[in-house]
Amino acid sequence: MSAVTASPAAAIPATEAPACHVNKPKPCCVCKDEKSVRDECLLFNGQESGKCDEFITKYKTCMKGFGFEI
Repeated sequence: MSAVTASPAAAIPATEAPACHVNKPKPCCVCKDEKSVRDECLLFNGQESGKCDEFITKYKTCMKGFGFEI
């Protein structure tokens, strides 16, 4: 039988986050309301319709506020 070795990532406890992520949230965790409204509009109207431009802009503005570029 072969021995199972732990990967380097498994050696770091899950509670310790890398230093670069301490003050910046993940993109999936911010602007949820804006994303939901944008996605619903795009689902029913499509991007080409132009009806969702306002919601897309609001989502991009929100994400930029958290330091993300879309």
